[in-house]
Parts: sequence; C-alpha cells; structure tokens
Amino acid sequence: METQKQRYLTAKVATERFNLNPEFLSAAQQAEVQLQVKQLGRLQQAIIGAPEAAEVVLAPQQLETAVAECAARFESVAAFTASLAKQGLSEPGLRSALYDELLCEAILDKVTADLPPLPRQQAYEYYLTHPQQFSRSRLWYLKQILITVNNDYAENSQEVAYRRICQVRELTDSQDFAELALRYSECPSAMEQGLLGWCEEDKLFPQIAAVLPLLQIGEVSAPIETELGFHLVQYNEMKPAKIASFHEAWPLLVQRHNERAKKYLQKQWLSRLLMPEAVLT
Repeated sequence: METQKQRYLTAKVATERFNLNPEFLSAAQQAEVQLQVKQLGRLQQAIIGAPEAAEVVLAPQQLETAVAECAARFESVAAFTASLAKQGLSEPGLRSALYDELLCEAILDKVTADLPPLPRQQAYEYYLTHPQQFSRSRLWYLKQILITVNNDYAENSQEVAYRRICQVRELTDSQDFAELALRYSECPSAMEQGLLGWCEEDKLFPQIAAVLPLLQIGEVSAPIETELGFHLVQYNEMKPAKIASFHEAWPLLVQRHNERAKKYLQKQWLSRLLMPEAVLT
C-alpha cells in the first residue's frame, strides 16, 4: 500500500502545485513534486505515530464521503476507475491513502482543540485600524452578453465583433435579454442566461463600472469595450457601498484569529514531532 500512497500523493501534489497530471510534469517539476511527496509521507507517518493519535478514531462515513467526493469529479464510475488506473492507483489504494490523510487532519484538529479566545478589545482595536478590510464597494446584480475579440479569427475581429454586438443590442429592445444571452453570448455565463450574480464594483472592468450608475434598473447598456471584447450589461438590483459594523465584523475576526492560532499551534506541535527541516509551511 505504501507505493499506492506515494502515487496518490504524487497526483495530489502535481495537481495542487502545477495543475498538471504527473505524466505532464517537466524534469524539474517532477523533482520538486517528489521532494514534497517524500516530506508529506514522512510528516503523515510521524503524525499517525504520535501519542495523540491513539485517541483519534475516524467514523467510517468520513472515508466514504471522501471517496464519493473524488468520484463525483468524473462523469461516470468508469471514468473514475480509468483515472485511478492511469495514475497506477486501485480503489483500495485510494481508500488507504485517503484514510491516512483524513486521520492526520483529525489528529491535527485534536492537538489544536483548545484555542486561546480572541480578546474583544484587541479585536476592536484591529477593526478600527484596518477599516479597508471591513468595507466593500457597491454591489450590482448583473447579466451580460459578451462577444469576444480575437483578431486571429476573421469572425471575431474587432470590426466584426462590434457589428455583431450592435445587432444583438437592437434585439434587446424586443426580445428577452436572458434568451439572447443564451443564444449569442460567448461568456461562460451564457449557460446561466447571462447571469453573473452579485458583482462588487471595484472588481469589475472599470469600463463597465463607469457605465452602471448611468443605467436604469433593467436597462441594457450600449456596447462596452474591454480587453475581452464587447459587452452588453443589465442590472436588476444594486446594493450601496457598506462598511461593516464591529458587531458584523466580529465573526470574521474570530474566524481569522482561530485560523492563525490553529496554524501556529500545529506548527509548534509538529516542530516537536519532527526535525525542523521536515516541517512543511
């Protein structure tokens, strides 16, 4: 099973580090992945062998859920099985590797179960001195139709794309925007009938953000050019910019504190468990 575990970790690290399957890694990438796999293997072995591990038991459903989540990424059981085989993994090998991974997570959770509480006054001082972290710009509930520009293709040249978006804009006067988005938009949102959902103003293309305040609810914009191409946008609702109150920010502050404290305590525990150079940051 040890080879199976190494293959699982190799596939996991290659995907997380380089977004590639192991067979597509360069020699340098393979060397980096193998080094990290070796460190991960040693780390897991030490964690599972720690005295604290004796009190940790995984519920069978936890493993079943993890296996099901892996399988759900594929369109069929056959595709899932084929992918495992391609990586040199069997289902029992996957289960064993996932079990060790889940067990390590449970052990780390146990050693950090008693986190120090966040002092409320300290949190309030942080809130007052970091207002930008608790504010957001206006939110717009948007739909869009996008015609992309790619001058390598005649049908998507700037001139042709602009002509096409103008034709679609004329159609919006008499036809439903959502149906037109599904039919003509080249944005992935076309599958959702053009719906982008709630969009924060300062994360939109500035050309689009500049036009939105000039539109009425439900009004379709004139064509807007960005680096992607030409857009038609329509908003159905707007929420004004907001600064969260301390009461509203408190749960986020507690969450951040707990995450930092948990990470610190885990690193301290691991540093006592392993040689310092083997601890992963």
